[in-house]
Amino acid sequence: MTTSPWTRTLNSFGLDDPFEPGRTTPHMRKALRDAAPHLDVTPPAVAAVRELAIPGPAGDIPARLYIPNGSVEPAPCVLFCHGGGYVIGDLETHDALCRRLAAVSGVRVLAVDYRLAPEHAFPAAVDDVLAAFDWLAGEGADEVGADPQRLAVAGDSAGGGLAAVLAQLRRTQLRYQLLIYPLLQLAERRKSKLKAIEGHIFSVVALDQIVRYYLGEESQVIDRRASPLLEDDLTGLPPAYIAAAELDPLRDEGQAYRDRLIASGVAVEYKLGKTLPHGYFNLTAILPGTKALIDRAALALGDSLRK
Repeated sequence: MTTSPWTRTLNSFGLDDPFEPGRTTPHMRKALRDAAPHLDVTPPAVAAVRELAIPGPAGDIPARLYIPNGSVEPAPCVLFCHGGGYVIGDLETHDALCRRLAAVSGVRVLAVDYRLAPEHAFPAAVDDVLAAFDWLAGEGADEVGADPQRLAVAGDSAGGGLAAVLAQLRRTQLRYQLLIYPLLQLAERRKSKLKAIEGHIFSVVALDQIVRYYLGEESQVIDRRASPLLEDDLTGLPPAYIAAAELDPLRDEGQAYRDRLIASGVAVEYKLGKTLPHGYFNLTAILPGTKALIDRAALALGDSLRK
């Protein structure tokens, strides 16, 4: 079988399937952090970047604020939740993406470094991002320079699942949600036609490992905070932009969520990245054409919050 260019590159960093059994979490985290600067091109410049500490349920939550050029307070702001299967990923691994989103959208981006599993199992990540959003929408708005009437949530992969949960729990306080190949459920992990997409960064083995690390108990897979696709009531949710990847085990659940949102009266813009793997928003140096797809999503985000 021919190996794709991005798989060869990721192989060189040990990231072709970072959740392969036998790899320790410190190894996985270090591999992703070391590889990140080589996987993305230099993003457009922003006016300023500030480190923040947000009060959380278990102590301060590290966060990073990206302020785009021309941003005037009070400004629209999006809370960003990074991906990594709830186990890896941090502010550094998604720095380039957050800079690009802020620069292109013209929206302030507040990235949250929520607690990771297995050290901090479910629902620690949900509790942290919920606390961060409530702070942003309340007492933290002045510190961030945010307009509480123009807030959005965004995230990729597991972070996309966290963003979807936030949108469900705080639906009346949000103007928009940007879900990037979101991980929306953990109950069904044996995907149809899996062999066609197996091995492109994110495998069924990874999903099983995520349940073991993040949830611990299989019974928790049906909790709506772990599997927001299973939420019964989607009415009143903010408009959504769903960026999907064709070569992705999560593609079908993203499509299912799109269809359920539309059936519930929620406006959805859906963009499928043809022949692209899970994770392509962080692979601009390997897949240069992905910059246009990221910019399209960023512009949609900006347009939604300027209305």
